[in-house]
Amino acid sequence: MTHDVFAVVDELFRTRLHVPRPDPDTPLLDYGLDSVRSLDLIVELEHRFDVRISDEQAAAMLTLRDVAAQVSASLAAREGDGNRREGDAEPTGHPAHAERAERAG
Repeated sequence: MTHDVFAVVDELFRTRLHVPRPDPDTPLLDYGLDSVRSLDLIVELEHRFDVRISDEQAAAMLTLRDVAAQVSASLAAREGDGNRREGDAEPTGHPAHAERAERAG
């Protein structure tokens, strides 16, 4: 699952930041990621993966590798809670998406 998460995160960053090949260990600030773009990307990640990323977790995501690791950890925590069963359909969204979008807007 971690590899799949990284692929989705990588694609999202390439399309949103217009960076052809982001280095997984380069600080995101080096790619011009400001607070507004960061919030937008976090909302998108929460929506795509149906996870919640706290402000503290978001602040610790300094590289693309950090982002993928946090999303993977959030997925593992959610699955460990028994919120999803094998074979369940992929979720379509997360309530935090609207909450964060409201804060950004």
